[in-house]
Amino acid sequence: MIMAMTVLNDVSGILNIDKPRGLTSHDVVSQVRRALGQRHVGHAGTLDPLATGVLVVCLGRAVRLTEYIADAPKSYRATIRFGLTTDTWDLEGQVIRTRPCDGLSLETIHEALPAFIGRITQVPPMYSALKRGGQPLYRLARQGIVVERSPRTVEVQEIRVLEWLPPDLVVQIVCSKGTYVRSLAHDLGEALGVGAVLAELTRLAVGDFRLEQAVSLEALLNKRADGSWKQYLLPMRAALGRMPGVRVDSQTARRISFGQPVSLNQGIDSELCYAYDEAEQFLAILRRDRESGLWQPQKVLVG
Repeated sequence: MIMAMTVLNDVSGILNIDKPRGLTSHDVVSQVRRALGQRHVGHAGTLDPLATGVLVVCLGRAVRLTEYIADAPKSYRATIRFGLTTDTWDLEGQVIRTRPCDGLSLETIHEALPAFIGRITQVPPMYSALKRGGQPLYRLARQGIVVERSPRTVEVQEIRVLEWLPPDLVVQIVCSKGTYVRSLAHDLGEALGVGAVLAELTRLAVGDFRLEQAVSLEALLNKRADGSWKQYLLPMRAALGRMPGVRVDSQTARRISFGQPVSLNQGIDSELCYAYDEAEQFLAILRRDRESGLWQPQKVLVG
C-alpha cells in the first residue's frame, strides 16, 4: 500500500498499536513515520511478523523512554503445535522433523510445565534479531550459517493452559523482557519428546499497555488526513508505569532543564521519579542521590 507523506509538526507521546500479522515491528514504525509525518519514531519491544498484538510505538521525545517500556513484564497468548520441528521454531520455517504425538496427554503436559516457570535459561532462536558481529542472526540463518548462541536467563511468572485441542495447546504466558516464546515452545516439545513449534502468538500486554485498549494500525492510519489520529496518543508519563511523578515550580523546572540537582520535599519513597512543570509538560527522570538527598536529572527531555 502506497501512502502519501503527511507533513506535520513532530509530536511527543505513545501509541498502543495492535500489530497485524505479516508485518515486522520495523514495518509498523516505518508506516507510522511516513503516514503521520513524524521524524522520530521507535518501538519498545520487537514482535515477530507471525505475531499480533501490543506493539508500543513512541513518537518524538518519548523515543528516549522506550527502555522503561521494554523492561516491563509481557503477557502473551500462544498456540503451541506438537509433533513437528522447523528451522525457525515456528510455522513460518522449513519442517526439519515430524514425530507422532498421538499419545500426548494434557496430564503429561501439565507435569512438564513447572520446569519452564520461574528463572530459567533458554537459547534464543537462530532466526532472531539478536546480533553477532553486527549482523542479525536471521540474516546469517538465511545464508545457511548456524552459530552458537549463549543461553540467557529469563523469568516466566506464569504459564496457564487455556485450551487443549490436540496437537495444539493454547496457553497464556506472563514473562520478563528477553523471553522468546518460540524457544519456550521448542524446549517444551523437546522435553516431551515430540517436538513443537509456535503456531500463533498474540501479545496481550506490555506493562500497563493492554490489547483491549490498543488501536489497529489501519484505524490509526485512516485518521491521518485530518489529524484526528492524535486521539490515540498517550502522554509520555504512560511509559513509566508506577514511577511517581512530581509537579515542580518554574524555578525548579529551569534547574532541571539545565541538568542541575534539585531538592524535592514531597516524601517520595522511590529512587526514581519524573518531573513535570506547572503546564503539565514532561521535564525529566530524576534519581535520588543517597548522600545529599538531592534529585539528579538522569534523562532530560526538555530544553
